[in-house]
Amino acid sequence: MSSADVAPRAVLFDIDGTLLRSRGSAEVFDAAMERVFGVRGSLGSIRPDGMTDPDILAALLDGREAPCGPVTPRLLASFEMELARSLADAVAGGRVVVWTLPGVPELLGALAERSDVRLGIVTGNLRSTARVKLDAVGIRSYFDAGGYGSDSPVRSVLPGVALRRLERNVATALEATRAVVVGDTPHDARAAHANGMRCVLVSTGQYTRAELEVETAHVLLDDLGDTERALRAILGEDGEEHRA
Repeated sequence: MSSADVAPRAVLFDIDGTLLRSRGSAEVFDAAMERVFGVRGSLGSIRPDGMTDPDILAALLDGREAPCGPVTPRLLASFEMELARSLADAVAGGRVVVWTLPGVPELLGALAERSDVRLGIVTGNLRSTARVKLDAVGIRSYFDAGGYGSDSPVRSVLPGVALRRLERNVATALEATRAVVVGDTPHDARAAHANGMRCVLVSTGQYTRAELEVETAHVLLDDLGDTERALRAILGEDGEEHRA
């Protein structure tokens, strides 16, 4: 049976630590937080990987009185605009460097060629800042839609948001049971399972392989560098769960 004969499936990628890495973006986040909320953050003081940006803000503001008051939707929107602008300027000026992780361009190209696959994003990044990062490495055009920290501070909500938005954008019915989340943190695995989706984890982020092995991911890979292996894992064509 060819790929054109089966129902389409959604492949939802996390961004940081899965598709790409960046250097200097934490400082941009801290400075933008100070300009909007009047309190300078310290992103290095917490483990933000897998958290949504609203959760990160809440953690950094915990117990600290911000001159602007609590984080309201309006303030979050202002922060998103300020962070996206600052990040884009920093990338253009070379103060932030963004690069794709091993095998990512090749894997996205291979997935994009398949008629039975629709590509989406599921990330804790705010939507505008996610676009800046994807644009910085030239891969945003691969993705039809996504679920972002702008949509909800609750990570487990985002795969469902991404799937519904992807359905609307591609005008194709997509089932959660045929969807897979590709990420690099325990948060990705738990969010996938909360939505009845498969999960492939890669140990290319800040979590070690040993830390990820305790999660119930269907597949755990060292990285996405082997395109054929990554394709088999993501599309479930191995026929079994494995740790490769």
